[in-house]
Amino acid sequence: MVSRRRSMNQKEFDRLRERLTDPLLTALTVMLAILMFVIAPLQAVGVFGAHHFGFAFALMLVVAVFVVSGSVVALTTTLFAVALVVVATILRLRQPSATDIYLDASAWLIAGLTLAIVVARAVFAPGKVNFHRVVGAILLYLNIGLIFVALFCFAALLDPSAFTGLPPLSDNLAIAANLIYFSFVTLTSVGYGDIIPLHPVARSLANIESIIGQLYPATLLARLVTLELEHRHRS
Repeated sequence: MVSRRRSMNQKEFDRLRERLTDPLLTALTVMLAILMFVIAPLQAVGVFGAHHFGFAFALMLVVAVFVVSGSVVALTTTLFAVALVVVATILRLRQPSATDIYLDASAWLIAGLTLAIVVARAVFAPGKVNFHRVVGAILLYLNIGLIFVALFCFAALLDPSAFTGLPPLSDNLAIAANLIYFSFVTLTSVGYGDIIPLHPVARSLANIESIIGQLYPATLLARLVTLELEHRHRS
């Protein structure tokens, strides 16, 4: 009886995942874009109420990662990343320091890598290529920029002279906006030249991100076309 009930619950959860996975990809894409390109700049100019959106995004991220992946490991790593942000926020309220920045950067890196794996498996899984999966591919692209934000932050923390044009990292809300700006300028190969990596590690990271930014669209298009053709052939 217990085994049968567990089997029924698992089937219901699988049906729920199948129904919600695609819409969650779109919802996460919209929320992440707002967080990085709207909320982060607002925080940098002193709109502290924007923190509430960050907590809403964290809750959405936890739910989405678990539903889309169905993995306890992915859920655990995401919860750990959220916990790091909470600890950093508490420490920041007591006494701002570089420790808070390290915790935030670690949280973004862990969450970014977890989300990248979860979204990539959902987007590039066999099946029909629909609107939500295309949007999910955009989410993966944005997430690549997010991962490099954390890596650039570590580089700047370990060597304050790693970048020119980047203000010294202090525990304030402008850090995220500056690093997001530099990361996506690099990812899209725009290269305005106002922030320049000098340290060999920073330069290497910038090179890797720019290469990914060039190869990703072509690789993505080829993969999505292949998936759609395979789906039509099976149908």
